[in-house]
Amino acid sequence: MEKKKDQQYNIGFLVFGAILVGLGILFLVTNIIPILSIEKLWPLFLLIPVAILVAVWLQARERAAGVVLPIVLLTFYCSYFLWLNFTTWYNVETTWPNFIIGPGLGFLGLFIVTRNWAYLIPSSILLLLAAVFYAALIENTIFVGILLIVLGLVFILKPMFKEKTAETGE
Repeated sequence: MEKKKDQQYNIGFLVFGAILVGLGILFLVTNIIPILSIEKLWPLFLLIPVAILVAVWLQARERAAGVVLPIVLLTFYCSYFLWLNFTTWYNVETTWPNFIIGPGLGFLGLFIVTRNWAYLIPSSILLLLAAVFYAALIENTIFVGILLIVLGLVFILKPMFKEKTAETGE
């Protein structure tokens, strides 16, 4: 028991130290390379809680599976905001469905980690909704139509495969 507490204590120091080193490197880089200013790199600060949550998740595994959702959300939005900072924030006009994709990916991450099918429902709804909005924005609904047909068939055929495997005992 004491060894486990020492290990958790060491992981906490490791994570905190890595965060401090990362911040130090970030501030040094912003002074050396002028185009990489804090004004452009501020989304990287979203990765600070990600590092802490990853440490929590690695220590507790299944008991802390709920931290996967904020890990995925913060990482996704960090990359999205970095992209916007280096292109232009006017791109939000056409990429706003990413705000729906974030939670959809978070629930998908929870499904992958826990294998709990209940997380696949909100993930599917949010990701499909984002796909529909993107299709409307680019005025091309062929992809969305095909995607909806394939997903509909998966949901229709899935119970049939369950019944067959139950009958054969596999």
